[in-house]
Amino acid sequence: MIFLIIGFFIIIYGFNNVKKGFFLFLIYKIFLVTNINIVSLPGLPLFSLDLFMTMFFTFLIYMRKDHLIMDRVPFPYTFPFKWLVVSWFISTVFAYIGFVGAFSQFVKFLFLRIITPLLLWKMITDKQDIVFLVKWITFAFLVTCIYGFYEHSILANPLIEYESSLVIDDERAVNFLYDADFERGYRVQSVFEHAIGAGINWAMFIILILTLSLKYKFQFNYKMYFLFITILLCLACLIFTNSRAPLVFLGIGCFSFINLKNKKVYKYAIIALIVGLILLPYFSDYADTLLSIFDSEAQAKVGGSNAEMRIEQLDAAVTVMMQSPIFGLGFKFMNVMDNNLTQALLGMESMWFSILTQFGLLGVVANLIYAYYSLIKVPKLFHSKSVFFISLAYWITASLTSVPGMLMYFYYLIIIIFIKLKPDYEVIKN
Repeated sequence: MIFLIIGFFIIIYGFNNVKKGFFLFLIYKIFLVTNINIVSLPGLPLFSLDLFMTMFFTFLIYMRKDHLIMDRVPFPYTFPFKWLVVSWFISTVFAYIGFVGAFSQFVKFLFLRIITPLLLWKMITDKQDIVFLVKWITFAFLVTCIYGFYEHSILANPLIEYESSLVIDDERAVNFLYDADFERGYRVQSVFEHAIGAGINWAMFIILILTLSLKYKFQFNYKMYFLFITILLCLACLIFTNSRAPLVFLGIGCFSFINLKNKKVYKYAIIALIVGLILLPYFSDYADTLLSIFDSEAQAKVGGSNAEMRIEQLDAAVTVMMQSPIFGLGFKFMNVMDNNLTQALLGMESMWFSILTQFGLLGVVANLIYAYYSLIKVPKLFHSKSVFFISLAYWITASLTSVPGMLMYFYYLIIIIFIKLKPDYEVIKN
């Protein structure tokens, strides 16, 4: 109930101040997961509060568009997004589960993966918008870290368990708690949907703040020690997730802010090294998780997927796709298809396995176009290495493993902030 009350007040505030209301919603999205819903009835698709509020602000912004100052520069991802929507819709029309069964998921993808980034682009119009968002995002991530440390201390997550109870149909509740992962140990996920996504979200925050500080020389309107403490807490919580994917994401994303000509880089590196050496004994239990990225023996200790498992999943994905090679089987096909192949697909530990099975070759083409824009065209257009490296971090990580719980809107938000702080953007804008 508390989540609905907070959402209600943000919506009310949105009527009075659309832009600030939308920005407050973006902060609130950090805490919203699938299980927080407004409709949870047997026989009906789950209608999450996140999706409802996204739809609300979409229509509110559209209704007030003549009275709002919005960015007039064309959204740089328009072309690949059109391809994605076409592939999703055609696959929905020919969905294995039927058009009606797949349509709700299509709507969810449309609003959360396409419309939300477009609204971010339109509504963030000046540096003050970025200052406001960064300030309150920092506070929100500090809260996630505090709760992450609490979860780590009690080896349980009462919040996630409570949120799971909000879904009337227990079988449809999303619950990725890892309290019984004996091979790897407890995996912290804090307020997020999954430990992997939690780690990636903390990694994205670290990349955002350090890039703004070291690369963009961004003037934060609060003390740097507050930022530095939050970054350290995020890094600790990332390690507590006991997941490899966030480490890969952070390792690649770090190149977004590394500038060897900036003296602050060396200052931060020395501080990080000293702090790391001091805290190393406290994180020794997680050493195998880091080493498992490079060492097969360490990988065997921590368990989880390996290259052989992914090859088996790829083989199963291609075999399933051949039932509808051009358009794929559409959203939710695994809800009604249950055989040895779908069991081999469980986890789909690469974005490409999901693309192959759900959207077929058309989806592959659409995502290759999107990858080209993400990794080449847009970074080149704005001369932004930061955009390139965080995009590269996403594409490599999501290709190597699944990323459940990753805040995709936050990923787009970071890219948009990096673009709009570039001098090249100001030239295009004016």
